[in-house]
Amino acid sequence: MTQNQVEKIEPWRERWLIGRTGWDQGRPHHELERLLQQATREGRLPAGARIFSAGCGRAHNEAWLAGQGYQVDAMDAVPEAIEGARALYATQSGLNLAVADVFAANAPAAAYDAVFDRAMLCAIQPEHRATYIQRITSRLKPGGLVMAILFRRTRTPEGPPFAVDEAEAQRLFADQFDLCHASSCPPPPNPQNVLEEWLCIWRKRSL
Repeated sequence: MTQNQVEKIEPWRERWLIGRTGWDQGRPHHELERLLQQATREGRLPAGARIFSAGCGRAHNEAWLAGQGYQVDAMDAVPEAIEGARALYATQSGLNLAVADVFAANAPAAAYDAVFDRAMLCAIQPEHRATYIQRITSRLKPGGLVMAILFRRTRTPEGPPFAVDEAEAQRLFADQFDLCHASSCPPPPNPQNVLEEWLCIWRKRSL
C-alpha cells in the first residue's frame, strides 16, 4: 500500500497489529439511531440513500446503517481493519468495504447523499482537517449531508483523538454547509479518554 503524504497510515496500522483499538466499541454507537432520526427529519435524508464513510474500522456503524436499507461504501486505510470488518459483516446487504485512503483515493464526484463520520475528523491531525473536509465534500451531492458524532472534550488535548467542538466545526464547515442539527450526547465507555461527544448534521449548499 502506498502511503499518502497527508495523514500517516503506519501509526494506525501498528495499533491494529497490537490490538490497541480502544475506540472500537464492538457494536454500533449508542446514539447512531438518534443521529439517523435527526438526519431523516431535519436533514431530509432520503430512503435508500448512498452513504460514504472513511476510517470505518470494523464497520459496526456502517453495517448498522446498511441494515436500515442504505447503500453504504465504507473504507479504511488499514488492511487489518477491513479484514476485521469483512469477518463480521461480509454478508451484510448494502455494505461495500474497501481498503483505501480518503486522502489518496480518487473520489467519485458528487456521488453520495451523505457522509458518516464517527470520529475520523477527531482522529486525524488538526492540520489535516481542512483537506479531509474537502475530500468528503467533493463526494457529496448538492444538498448532501455530513452526519457526524464528534468528540467535544477529550482527556488528552495532545491527541489523538482530538476534540472538535462547535466553534471548530463551524470554522471547518460554515463556508460550504448549513447546520441542520446539533445536540450533546454522553460518551460511550470506550475510548476512555473521550469525556463528551456531540451529534451534528450539516447540509451541503446547493450550487
